[in-house]
Amino acid sequence: MERRLAALKLKLQVSGAQESAWTAWTTAMKPAQRQRPDRDAFVKMTTPERVDAMKAMHTARAAEMDRRGEATKTFYATLSADQKKVFDGESLRFGKRGNRGNGGPGHHHRG
Repeated sequence: MERRLAALKLKLQVSGAQESAWTAWTTAMKPAQRQRPDRDAFVKMTTPERVDAMKAMHTARAAEMDRRGEATKTFYATLSADQKKVFDGESLRFGKRGNRGNGGPGHHHRG
């Protein structure tokens, strides 16, 4: 991911005035440590407790998505029209290939 972000920064030609916005955005985009349920504890839960635990995990993931989305919108607002075109094309590619295998977009856990 670091290489891809470095390549994006070059393509965008991030200016000195945009550097702090870039840093804030890349920091926000770093994967959060996801809390995986303790399998032993999960097995000992009743069905309603498991439902509540799964709902809490879903809420945490949604909050993370919201946080990243807002960080992206804030950074995007600092870009010129030409940079926005580049970012639009590159961010579409990030979503298609993004972080497969480590919990990123496009990753599906099969248990």
